Amino acid sequence: MNNNHLETGSAYIRYSSTMQDDSFSLDAQLRQIKIRAASDGVEIVKVYSDPATSAYSKKNRPGLEAMLADAKRGLFKFAYVHKLDRLSRRLEWALEIVKILQNAGVTLRSVEQKFDLDTPDGKLLFAMLGSLGEFFSDNLSQETGKGKLERATQGYHNNQVPWGYKSELVGVKKQAVPDPNTQEIVKQMFERYSTGLYYDQEIADWLTDLGHITSRGRTFTKDTVREMLLNKFYLGLTNYNGRHGHKGKRHEKDRVWIKGVHSPLISKELFEKCLKVRASRRRMMNSKQKTFRVYFLAGIITCNACKRRLRAQSAKTGQYYREVSRLVGGRCIHSGKSVRSVLVDESISQIMENLVLPQNWQEELEKSLMRNKDSFDPQKERDRIKNDLRRMREAYKRGLYDGDEPTFWNEVEKVQEKLNELEQVAPKEIHQAGQVLVTLQAAWKAATTEEKRELCKVILKNVEFDFSKNEISKITPHPEYQILFRMIPDIQSKLEEL
Repeated sequence: MNNNHLETGSAYIRYSSTMQDDSFSLDAQLRQIKIRAASDGVEIVKVYSDPATSAYSKKNRPGLEAMLADAKRGLFKFAYVHKLDRLSRRLEWALEIVKILQNAGVTLRSVEQKFDLDTPDGKLLFAMLGSLGEFFSDNLSQETGKGKLERATQGYHNNQVPWGYKSELVGVKKQAVPDPNTQEIVKQMFERYSTGLYYDQEIADWLTDLGHITSRGRTFTKDTVREMLLNKFYLGLTNYNGRHGHKGKRHEKDRVWIKGVHSPLISKELFEKCLKVRASRRRMMNSKQKTFRVYFLAGIITCNACKRRLRAQSAKTGQYYREVSRLVGGRCIHSGKSVRSVLVDESISQIMENLVLPQNWQEELEKSLMRNKDSFDPQKERDRIKNDLRRMREAYKRGLYDGDEPTFWNEVEKVQEKLNELEQVAPKEIHQAGQVLVTLQAAWKAATTEEKRELCKVILKNVEFDFSKNEISKITPHPEYQILFRMIPDIQSKLEEL
């Protein structure tokens, strides 16, 4: 078959830590996906993987997140998985992933399970398979929990051993033994913190300067250091995590600590001294709660280069929005850069105060909605935009963008945004959004910092920051606000043809 006529596709592969035999291995999944794709006349242009991760959780799935991001960019037309449960074991999350793919014009295909999501029967089969995966996961969790409780009762560790130990086979069971390369560093961590002169972030920086990385191959952060300094495993204890509560969350009060068979790395006196330092700092923070910093754009501000969320983070020198791709194994040209949050929040505050609709906005909105209703066919426009994306992908494959890939991705992104814009929004929702904007100027001036943060989340879907220019480069409102934003000329330079 001529490769020039092949459709483009992606492969998503994953195995959990309990299923690493050959039938579930990444290589085996990819091999079968490529065979199926070839028979479908599809070329796999990119492979995404999440090795040794659970599909029971939304978090820590960088491979899946990258695939969804590239789907929105129009990099491929089909997404292949070996089985549906490789994608998610929760039906609601599987449906959410499929909706994101469909909105991007991407069709999901499974090697082991054939279903057509464009037909009622296919949708029913998909739901049934998703439900079975969820049942299997719940049942497996219960059975696994019994085994973990038994191991903990006998003093053996469950899951990955903490940094400073390594897992070795002693007799017939895996046991945690001190790692000669890192056990002394662990003790020094506790000793430094116990003096009260060092904070979690400073210890994380010290570990990084020494060239150490976590057991997962990532850079140490204040969060990983805090977890280590609170981990009783270093006292020679092991634990069972207890039962799951609401939404699968574990209750700390149900955690059972048992004397382990492994050797402690620190003394009880040193551990408790560190706890006292942390408690004193917590009391100090509580006494200064009035100065607690609220970040207007926490959760919605991203880097314009890698599209990852920026982390809202406090330090001795102030509060920042920080690019943290290197901490999660990613790459970005702005890696490690930060900007003072007060500067960004002041900029967004000025923008929000200038979101003023013209006096005749309701009349103009009705005219616009009527024009769309009479002369606009959303399906034809979707097809036209998808054809544009396909032509751009073909040009990319032919090398027409060699040396100028940023231009390609910017053009793809603009076209994809136009496709996303066709998401159906009821006129009633748009009118309600208009009423929010009408009162926004007065509400913003009277709002508390917490209320301003909520207003940002209600109106803005995403805000991109350009570290090279040190400014907000783009603002994306929620769909119901998009048509209204076009009526506000003062912010057009930030909207980039929304």
